[in-house]
Amino acid sequence: MGQNVTDMGSNETTVGRPKKMVKAELKKHAAIIHCSNSLTLLQRKISNALLYHAYKELMQKEEHEITVKQLCRLIGYHGNNHAAIKEALKGLITTVIEWNLINDVTGTENWTASSIIASVSLEGPLCYYAYSPRMKQLLHTPSMFGKIDLVIQSHFRSSYGLALYENCIRYRGLPNTKWFDMAMFKKLMGVTAGLYDVFRDFKRRVLDKAIDEVNMYSDLVITPEYVKEGRKVVKVRFGLKERPKKIRLGTKIAAETGAGPSTTGEALKSSLKRHFGLSEMQVRQLLQDYEASFIQDKIKVIEASKPYRDGKVQNIAGYFISALKEDYQLPSPKTLPMTNLDEVKQEIELGALRRDMESLRQEYQLYRERAIYQAIETLPNKAKYDFMQQFRAYAEPAIKGVLQLQRNKYTPETVIESPQIKALLRQFAIRELDRLTLYSLEEYVAECAEEQQDVWQKLKACDPDNELLRVSE
Repeated sequence: MGQNVTDMGSNETTVGRPKKMVKAELKKHAAIIHCSNSLTLLQRKISNALLYHAYKELMQKEEHEITVKQLCRLIGYHGNNHAAIKEALKGLITTVIEWNLINDVTGTENWTASSIIASVSLEGPLCYYAYSPRMKQLLHTPSMFGKIDLVIQSHFRSSYGLALYENCIRYRGLPNTKWFDMAMFKKLMGVTAGLYDVFRDFKRRVLDKAIDEVNMYSDLVITPEYVKEGRKVVKVRFGLKERPKKIRLGTKIAAETGAGPSTTGEALKSSLKRHFGLSEMQVRQLLQDYEASFIQDKIKVIEASKPYRDGKVQNIAGYFISALKEDYQLPSPKTLPMTNLDEVKQEIELGALRRDMESLRQEYQLYRERAIYQAIETLPNKAKYDFMQQFRAYAEPAIKGVLQLQRNKYTPETVIESPQIKALLRQFAIRELDRLTLYSLEEYVAECAEEQQDVWQKLKACDPDNELLRVSE
């Protein structure tokens, strides 16, 4: 399965000289996996990387050290915004976590609380950090643990996805996880109390996206199962399967991956519930009334229909049931050109993603411009004057060109308002102002709403080389 726990933290010879990391696995205590916290994605990745790095000498050393560059490499962080790393480290000190929420033997709750790391210091390229004695005792030689692959964790795009992966991975080798009480599960996922109290909202905004991430980026394939009391979902657990070895990480695969009639039937049931909003009772009734092949044909008819493609179907469950009862058919070949319907559907979805990403890029560009101009305006008067004089000298050829070509529009005093000169000013500021720190586009998206993060993630999965995913000034 990879490195033994005794190799954890030994991925470097001396500080700043990494060995080639073939498979970096962290044995993380089940109590810390089953913890209640609201860590961000970056904080969760950093806490795992720091523990992995320190583990070999966890009980021998009071303080551990790692280069910032190596920390970034362990978490798969490619930006230059080290201020974000600093804020995440501060958050690990100030965030109190509760652990041993779940006792695997008795099912009762035992409570302990601590900050994740006791202290941290950034000194040049080095990061020094320490754990409290109680935390060290808990983390060292865990009797119950989950193996977390740091390479896999680096692919996750949301804290919910990584939290779900951690809470499933410790049950690897079993057919499913244990049942989680829904209120407890929300805590484990880091959902703030009072947020998404309606299960439908929690499922749509948190759970479904987290499941998709685990199935896309990890070496597990999971399926949710629920227990209801009346109409209320009160418990959840996850069926577990190993990801097929030949399917690369980053490829979205259905949780029902497998072969044979039973697997196909389960896949069809899942599709009817997840994509068409049918209840368990409705699905059972439909499978009794119609052949599976007939139902699958009507799924294709619905997906090819213009109202569905245009997003104008208000009641998808009713529309689908009508297709079955009325035996909806695909248009005849005379009116329907020979077209790959899956490709058409993908192209439509990709077009929508591109439009949404274009809007997100525009927001990002506005953020950059505001941040740059604010950095210039807040310079002390003398420093600002010197900066602008240096810029005018730097941009003199371009300024002369603008004044010559647009002499009726700009004067030497107003030429700074020219879009071309403004762009040069931003480039110059990024190069010269040490105090100016900007998020990369990916870092900016990570701070946006979940819907915008979802746009980024899907476009990157579908078209990783798309120019919309990169920004140059």
